[in-house]
Order: sequence, then C-alpha cells, then structure tokens
Amino acid sequence: MPTLIPLATSTKAHLVELFVSVQGEGPWVGERQLFVRFLGCNLDCLYCDAPETKTKQPTCRVEREPGTWEFDYLPNPFSLDALQTLVHGLAEPTDIHSIAITGGEPLLHHKFLAEWIPMLRNEGYRTYLETSGELDERMAKVAEWVDFCAMDIKLPSSSGERPMWAEHRRFLAVCREHEIPTFAKAVVGANSTFEEIEETARLAAEVWPEVVLVLQPVTPFGAVTEAPTVAQMLGFQAVALRLHRNVRIIPQTHKMLGAL
Repeated sequence: MPTLIPLATSTKAHLVELFVSVQGEGPWVGERQLFVRFLGCNLDCLYCDAPETKTKQPTCRVEREPGTWEFDYLPNPFSLDALQTLVHGLAEPTDIHSIAITGGEPLLHHKFLAEWIPMLRNEGYRTYLETSGELDERMAKVAEWVDFCAMDIKLPSSSGERPMWAEHRRFLAVCREHEIPTFAKAVVGANSTFEEIEETARLAAEVWPEVVLVLQPVTPFGAVTEAPTVAQMLGFQAVALRLHRNVRIIPQTHKMLGAL
C-alpha cells in the first residue's frame, strides 16, 4: 500500500478517530487515555494494524461515550478549536492519564501539534506521543511540550522497512535532551535476528542507558501470520540484556482484552 503524507499545516489536520481506551503497549500499559489518531504515514510496515491511516479519510469517527464503541462520523479536516471541543466532550484532564497522539505517524502534522499540544497543556492535559521514532527534526519542533513518548525502533526483518539505526539514535537523543519520559519499542517477528536485537540494545545503551527497551512480539495481522515463540522472545531478551540493563517483553495487551 502506498504511503500517505498529508500536507503539514498549523491550523488544520486530518484525523481518523477519537476514542477512550486503555494503553495496551509498553510500561504505561493499562493507563486510561483518550486516543487521537492522525491520518497519514511515511512508512508501510508489514505489521501495521492501522491501515486506515494510509488511505484518505473524508470523515473522522468520534466515540459518543467512552467504552460504547458507538461513533459519530464528522468531516475532515479539523481546526484546532474543533478538535479541542471534541476532546472536552470525551474526557477532562482528571479523567485520563494522558492524550495518546497516534497514527499513522502524527509527526507528519508537526506544525499542527506545535499549536495544539500547548493548548492541551494549558488546560491541564498531558500528552503521550506514539511515533515511528525516525523524524527527529520534526520531533525537535514539538519536544518541549510532550509529556511522554513511545518511540519505535524499526527492525527490518519485521517491518519490511530499510534500516534506520542512525535516525532512531538521533530521535532518542532528542527525547533525552528534553528529558521526556520515553520508552523504545522494537516489534519482533518470527524471522527477527539476534544481530538486530543486539543493534537495538546497543543503540539504547549508548544513547540513553536509563531508557526502557520493550521487545514486543508482533501480533499477527494482515500479511503477518506468525508470531515469535516464547523461546525466541526469551532468547532475544537474554541477548539484549547483555548490552542494556532495562529490557522488558510486553505484548499488545489491549488485543488480549478485545479493546480498541
């Protein structure tokens, strides 16, 4: 599927959906969040479980009440004020841990985020940015307002993408420079290699020794039909721990729960 890269603008953004659920990945698993999914992605990972972000969406679905999975469909694009009105309708700052800004790749909308995230912070909301972890220059433009970051380290074996080790290093360095609570996540496939895991762990250890590195077994979806075995995951973790002291295996728990 071809990638979809939306026009970056500071006043309007194309969205896919807004809903309330629990975070299913990484060390903040189980935290209640309002998810705001932005349209567009510059990558085409084999395991992508949000293919709708790669196709132009005339409307955005907005959950009517948290947990109902009943949606209204509103026309794209959205202004800053229109999006803020939707946020207010779904959750107050005290109702949730944070607003998960996700995609696709939300940093394609960095100009919009640079206007919107400060608005959220002024009203007491915290933000949790989910990103592919390679658009470091765009991250640098919004980093001062981001409260939490979940960044990917793309393994070529599982993602089907080219190696991006240098980009990931620069991105993680931006997060460290701004002291953003961050974890790095590598989605691991059945055909992933020890060499990739070593490179991932070395990257984390050299750029930010304290960062949490999550090895996430791929959830079969679309073209991906096989997940790594428990033995494989334990082997990968053992290899990573030789280079980096904080390595965890955490699957996609929201899939187990049956949540969005």
